[in-house]
Amino acid sequence: MEKIVWRKANKDWLRKSVDIALRIMDALDDLGWNKARLAKELGVSPQQVSKYVKGEENFKLETICKLEKVLGIELITILISDQEVVSTQETNMLSEPPAAEYPVKKSAKSLNNLMSQSNQTM
Repeated sequence: MEKIVWRKANKDWLRKSVDIALRIMDALDDLGWNKARLAKELGVSPQQVSKYVKGEENFKLETICKLEKVLGIELITILISDQEVVSTQETNMLSEPPAAEYPVKKSAKSLNNLMSQSNQTM
């Protein structure tokens, strides 16, 4: 019961900690590193890195900066008041050609072929 109360009281920073933990795990995967390698690069114990990737670490800015430098990623972005964040997904949507104004009629057979081709590429 105490853990539930604690999580509720700290849910805002815990959510951010989980996001950071996921980014760390993605970066480790991209680099082909394990947690022991990250610990060595950071000069901390493997147990400390395990705390980082559990998503329950209340990170200091110093730690975040070290992680960013060692992993070559950005974990936190601070925006100036007139800046906006644009996600990669939004950027991709902007670069895609607009859909046809009028729907193109397709036979059931051609739709099935399209569906099977897209399933094979996934």
